[in-house]
Amino acid sequence: MQRFHTVKLEFIRPGPAHNQLLSPLTPYMALCGEGSPVTFHIDLEHHQLLSRLERLRYFSASGTSTVRLPNRVRESTVAEVGGDVERIYAKLQTLLAEEWKAVGASAARAGDPGDNMIHLRLVLSGSELSMIPFEMAVAPEASPGGGLEFLLQFQMPIVVTRETRWTRSLKLGWDEPREPKILVVAAEPAGMTVPLKAHVQALRESLGPWIRHPKSRGGKEDTPEEKAKRRLEYVKERLRVLPNASIESIYELCSQEDFTHVHVLAHGAHLEFGGETRFGVALCRQDRPSAMEVVSGKRLAKALQAESRDAARRSLPLVVTLATCDSGNVNTVLVPGGSLAHDLHTAGIPWVFASQFPLTKVGSVKMTSALYPRLLRGDDPRRALYEVRRLLFMRAERDHDWASLVAYATVPADFDEEVSAFFESQTKRAIDRCLELADDDGTPVPEVDKALARTEELLELWRSRLPEGDEIQHRTRRAEFYGMCGSTRKRISLLHARRKQGKESEQFLKSSLSSYREAMEQWAVDRSKHHWVSTQALSLTAILEGEPEPVTQLLAEQLAQRDVEQGQGATKAWGHGTLAELEMLAPYHLGESRAADEEKVRSHCRSIIAISGPDSFEVFSTRRQFERYLKHWKHERWVKVAEAAVDALTPADRSTRSRLLSH
Repeated sequence: MQRFHTVKLEFIRPGPAHNQLLSPLTPYMALCGEGSPVTFHIDLEHHQLLSRLERLRYFSASGTSTVRLPNRVRESTVAEVGGDVERIYAKLQTLLAEEWKAVGASAARAGDPGDNMIHLRLVLSGSELSMIPFEMAVAPEASPGGGLEFLLQFQMPIVVTRETRWTRSLKLGWDEPREPKILVVAAEPAGMTVPLKAHVQALRESLGPWIRHPKSRGGKEDTPEEKAKRRLEYVKERLRVLPNASIESIYELCSQEDFTHVHVLAHGAHLEFGGETRFGVALCRQDRPSAMEVVSGKRLAKALQAESRDAARRSLPLVVTLATCDSGNVNTVLVPGGSLAHDLHTAGIPWVFASQFPLTKVGSVKMTSALYPRLLRGDDPRRALYEVRRLLFMRAERDHDWASLVAYATVPADFDEEVSAFFESQTKRAIDRCLELADDDGTPVPEVDKALARTEELLELWRSRLPEGDEIQHRTRRAEFYGMCGSTRKRISLLHARRKQGKESEQFLKSSLSSYREAMEQWAVDRSKHHWVSTQALSLTAILEGEPEPVTQLLAEQLAQRDVEQGQGATKAWGHGTLAELEMLAPYHLGESRAADEEKVRSHCRSIIAISGPDSFEVFSTRRQFERYLKHWKHERWVKVAEAAVDALTPADRSTRSRLLSH
């Protein structure tokens, strides 16, 4: 399980954020951890920094032409700038103390040292400080990994994110209930070119585990072309591409659809502002796509946060990635504002990934193909940033894309819990997609076996990230995992039953029962959801002819009844579903003196429809469960009650009834 030791390092000075040049005479104050404030000076003149930054570009302006810089010049400048930043860090004893505190905490824990990381939150109050490439630093000699690249060393992995004192990100959680949906904003005005195909392919592959698979249609065999066409429609539900993008077309699309991630693939270009030059993004003009319009970060933020046409919502992306040269480059400190990334972040976008130098086309593809699978899988974005930087460094030949990568981020106090919740919801979705593919009668057997193997891999990944300890929240997360294991293996058991593999079916059914019982143990201290796994365990015990469990039966009934009486919405509907199933199982676990009441079962089923609606998932899921008692677990003990439940949950309308029964 990943653990982050968060260190907040804030640089402050008197005066406004803009209109201040770097100078060895300027006193700065560093606030870090619990230590006293440290006053220090930065031994750089502003023109020296500008000269170094110019040498980190691949081309340098020379009169009316541009000259390609020799590789040796850039490579030596990377080392030179790394040393400059090292000397800044070396002056901060409070930072060094926090780093060694994290090392001590890591040593006290078992496991892979790479699972323990330092998150350095860099808070910069001056525009001139934002120009310094802190991500390029060499680790000071007295720190962990001394002498190595600060953000690449493995002695005590460190990840840096930037923010400002006045950042006020919108109230967006990393575990937003929205399913991820990506917008690709691409622009090639004025003869510019971007590797759009490679980026779209990388994003498409990243989304693969969560894209629905076309189901076979009533025995009709689809041609490969028809399947590809139907699959493409599902891809478009999660990935939209906006070519020849203008600021107006971005606003229009964001006002119509809700995107969680926005990937901007365009060139950086100079933008005149207040008599000074800074960097914007080169988009297309709306009236003439071949012409260029350079857009600032503030304008782009307004487009990405568009209001819907009915004024009922506003587009609120969680992540913006800028595969754009100089998108993290401030360039000038004389006027208010900052880089593209800075302006997007201060406008309220929680996470912005950008490049503070020119970004190579190959590097932009590498960044996208490495970053998005991790983000969409539910990895902590801080860990993803660390790994992507290392991958860029490892694959680099003659570039410094690894040092260009910069992230502006808002990290709330409960961010670890938000990340865990998102990872678990994404894993559930990926497992559902695998099982949907395996359940489809039209799926070839080799593909079914691959889907089932992938399901086990996902469960094992989830298991590896379970928290330890007896805290209620940790036990609840483990209970959710074991409940999902039980549900997954029950579905796999049903699949083997359909394939006439009785031995395998029984084996997975027993494994499912074991998982449900483990979930019951974990939920023993918090019984708010106990009745769900208890009912599943009672069901499988009856199916496998196990020993009756009257105590568990009565407890589950009490807890489900409480949800019916005190719950609202879906909670109340699920309570009725549980009581309907428990009523059917009562004779097995409580003895023949407790006969199942078919009318009670019908009443509970009608209540689910009244609460959630006939087309709701609650109705579909409950009906599917009772159908299993008729198709796969048929027994005279419950066949009449199960038929009554299915009949009550199936609409009288023939077309709707036929559609639902075909699921």
